Amino acid sequence: MWLRLITGGLILASALFMVPHFGMPDFAQDYAAARGWWDGRDPNGRTRTLLAECCPDLAQLYPDMQTAHPPFATLLALPLAPLPWTVARYVWLFISWVAIVGAWHLGQTRPSVCAVTASFWIIALVLGTHEPLLFVLLMAALLIEPRQPAWAGVFIGLSAAIKIYPVLFLLGIWLAGKRRVAVIAIATGAIATLLTELILGLGVTLSWIAYVPENTQRYVDNIGNGSLVRLVRQLVPDASPSVVALGACLLLLWPLLSRLRRGDWLRPLLPVILLISPLSWRHYMGLVAIVPLGRIEQVCLALSGIVAILIGLDLIPPDNLAPIVQGPLLLVLLLLWYRMARPERQGFARKHQPRSGKGFSE
Repeated sequence: MWLRLITGGLILASALFMVPHFGMPDFAQDYAAARGWWDGRDPNGRTRTLLAECCPDLAQLYPDMQTAHPPFATLLALPLAPLPWTVARYVWLFISWVAIVGAWHLGQTRPSVCAVTASFWIIALVLGTHEPLLFVLLMAALLIEPRQPAWAGVFIGLSAAIKIYPVLFLLGIWLAGKRRVAVIAIATGAIATLLTELILGLGVTLSWIAYVPENTQRYVDNIGNGSLVRLVRQLVPDASPSVVALGACLLLLWPLLSRLRRGDWLRPLLPVILLISPLSWRHYMGLVAIVPLGRIEQVCLALSGIVAILIGLDLIPPDNLAPIVQGPLLLVLLLLWYRMARPERQGFARKHQPRSGKGFSE
């Protein structure tokens, strides 16, 4: 426990140190949308326009885009929007940090795994992303599902309402034969969406859905995107991101079907989701602490994380060295998928499942 707390303290201190080096944080999208709602404007308006009145210096950093996050993420930011931007940013950072350390504690995550994923959580904290919330929700779903499956469905539903890519877990739950859990997850997501519509205004969800393809096209070929979709588009530039993602999903899911049907759905699907999502950023990689990590994966994560931090601090050039970050991370996800899919190793994850007083093994 103490080693996890020490690691958590170090990532908090590092994030606070690095905040001034990240001028365009992800959380500003949600803050702008929520602030716009408080001011009587369309929360799906352009981020630059919404920020212009309260944070003109920050507004100039953003391209002509609206928030790429689901409206439920805007709803979560509503209590912080009346605060000055700087205060809201640090409050959100602290909430996210508590979620990370809380997830580590729930899963009794090995200190070595905490350490090798720390760099990605630092980036997530500085940017103000939602991955820390997803981390604690997914960890809670994994641990509580054998005893209280209904709550696991609630946690998965909330995850899908916050970010779009956890929606694939619903398919895994269904294929695992846990139909009641799937229905509860779908109902939770629907209730969250309905609540958002009632508060933010009817039509906000459809407006966001209409913007998703534009946002995907804007960033899918970004050098920092580690998705398989970007790699395929390097070979076939005109390939549709959604078609490539669907094809990759089918190819990666097929070998996992027998495992899913035995009821093990969350951990096998996590690397698949991170591989096939059209936008898969390096700060998503902290989520792999949910999956048992071997030494090769831990070494790759540690090296990539260090390089990613150096790039974030502008100590090394991002364009030339970004593949040094993304290559090992892609290898980690493929190894995790392979270990889950290979029949002779299907006992690996069960063997390393956390028990009372024990964490994920190395």
